[in-house]
Amino acid sequence: MATTSRRAVPVDGGHLDRAVKTAPAGKTSPYHLRISRLTVDKLGVKLYDKASAVVAELIANGYDADAETVTVSLPLNIQLASMAGGKLHDLGYVIDVEDDGHGMTPEEAIGFYLRVGADRRTRKGQDGSRSRKKKRPVMGRKGIGKLAPFGICRRIEVWSAGGEKTEKGYSVTHFFMDFDKIVTDEDDSVPLEVGSEDQTWSKKSGTRIRLTSFLSKRVPELETFLRQLAVRFTFARPDFKILIVNATDGAAGPVQVNQLDIPLMPGTRIDLTSRPVVGDDGTMFPVSGWLGMGKEAYKYEEMMGVRIYARGKIVGVTRDFNQPAGFTGEFTMRSYLVGQVEAEWLDLDQGDDLVRTDRQDILWDSDYGQLLRRWGAELIKEIARNSREPRRIRVRDEFLRKSKIEERARARFGDREVARVAIDLAKKFGGFAAEDELNDDVYVDDLSQIILSVAPHQALMEAFHEFTNQVTKGQASMDQMLDIFNKAQIAELASYAQIAAQRVRVINDLQQIIDVSMDESQFQALIANAPWLIEPSWTVITKNQSLKNFKHAFEKFWKAKHGTDLSLAIDHEDKRPDFTLVSIDGLLHIVEIKKAGHTFDDADFDRLINYVDAFEQFFEENKETVVEFYREWKIDLVADGLKLKKSANARSFEGLEKDNRVKRMSWRDFLSRAKKVHEQFLDVHDLGTQKRQGKRA
Repeated sequence: MATTSRRAVPVDGGHLDRAVKTAPAGKTSPYHLRISRLTVDKLGVKLYDKASAVVAELIANGYDADAETVTVSLPLNIQLASMAGGKLHDLGYVIDVEDDGHGMTPEEAIGFYLRVGADRRTRKGQDGSRSRKKKRPVMGRKGIGKLAPFGICRRIEVWSAGGEKTEKGYSVTHFFMDFDKIVTDEDDSVPLEVGSEDQTWSKKSGTRIRLTSFLSKRVPELETFLRQLAVRFTFARPDFKILIVNATDGAAGPVQVNQLDIPLMPGTRIDLTSRPVVGDDGTMFPVSGWLGMGKEAYKYEEMMGVRIYARGKIVGVTRDFNQPAGFTGEFTMRSYLVGQVEAEWLDLDQGDDLVRTDRQDILWDSDYGQLLRRWGAELIKEIARNSREPRRIRVRDEFLRKSKIEERARARFGDREVARVAIDLAKKFGGFAAEDELNDDVYVDDLSQIILSVAPHQALMEAFHEFTNQVTKGQASMDQMLDIFNKAQIAELASYAQIAAQRVRVINDLQQIIDVSMDESQFQALIANAPWLIEPSWTVITKNQSLKNFKHAFEKFWKAKHGTDLSLAIDHEDKRPDFTLVSIDGLLHIVEIKKAGHTFDDADFDRLINYVDAFEQFFEENKETVVEFYREWKIDLVADGLKLKKSANARSFEGLEKDNRVKRMSWRDFLSRAKKVHEQFLDVHDLGTQKRQGKRA
């Protein structure tokens, strides 16, 4: 190839364009372009992998042939072929697409239909950009739609009667197209199998395309198939209809394909007739149709997004008019934006072809595509503004439905006012919930628990406010004071219940991640952030300055005595701590944690006894520093086993346990104890709720 490339450059060193010359008059050019028939398969046919997409192409051909009715007969809710033993097995099903259009004569089939890839809109004569009789703007353009069935089958039968009506009727053309013969790596013409009715006559004009020898494709049930076809056409003409017949149900009559009915959120529909796309030079590009926000996020993909049409047939589907990610309201728009945009200028006869072959999108980077993108961005902003309040109401109602907050509030609280406040809060918070997470049960339950925890406090504040007003007026009563105390008790219980519930969840999660991959420093950091694992009665209120004073004083004491650094943690520490400190009710907990599965041995004890001696000495010599720890200290040791081979160590450890200076527990016991205490609180809380309900009843 390098040699050939050098020959292309003139030897006189001239410009390359001097070498580009046409063949001399009368001389045949040696250069020819050959395109394999396989190209058609690779560039077009493989894009049609659904029965509905294939049928839609054949329906469009009927529309272009001035048909008023296209009848599709096919087996519904069926797998068309099966795969077994690595081989495809034909199950004998048939799909027929029949129309009552003007049909084709054998000559027309040979001259036009069997020319693959020819743009019919540039064809001179009666079959150009408009249909022959009704002058419809034709849908077809690329000339490969006739081969679309090869996306799902391997044999196509074409029967058509057309031309001028004679005494005998209409001239019939009848032939078969087989995939394996047509789509090969060859460029020669393919002789087709002639049907038995070819060159005969028919009383009626029209075309029937029959598909057989299917691939392993599935035809959906009727409702889905109707939706899949409905989105592909605008049904703007009263003289055209599509009928579907279920071939596997002899008693079922034809069902007409109608336009989709998509319920919209009130106040969000925009009529596009008065909203043309404006070019940079001020040119107006007319648009019709509508846009709006769907009443709900639709589970059927055919009902999602904005469908773009030209010449009555779909040319694209978009969720956001190709906007870049990250725009305001992105999730909402892509989940709820729906519409039908009709823009004939996207598929002009003489313009560039802007439609993707499978008619599922347009070329957004084209000039027209960029105009449509900018136009759509402005409409998205407008719809977002119009839908803000209706969307908030919809999200609120969805949250109330899924959380069952009204039912839960009345069941939990014996006080009607507290329940009312909970419901009011749910309506407020629910309207601002993250709507994309409303299908997450954990998210909904967490938000519900927050509301149920806050509600008693809000009710208490309202009761205080009302009581203050009554005191000012000299109208306060003992009943109001009792009501306030009752609400205060409910608020306190609700707070503890929420804390306990969250802690139980954390413990359950912790049980899932404890394994040998975690080291002691990770566990120490865990205790520093969650001291309640050691002592369930710990709260933020119990955390005091004494721990900080003790930490710094003892670290200096250890350094002076042993000449090494010691790290004690009372919060999250950047460096690895040796111990974590927790203070509860006058008792200093000194927590040492070994990783799961670790057995506490003699080497561990030799290290531990040094700390025991140091703590005893420090508490003896620093009475003022440790005055708040009137119950002194205890080492909480979490280790899954104990194996002290030295008898002196074993006796010493036993003595420390008897003196309550050291308490060892396994990881299982450690977590079970913490979980049990919190679950017991929840049980007591639930029992209190039941008693209040019984009292109310």
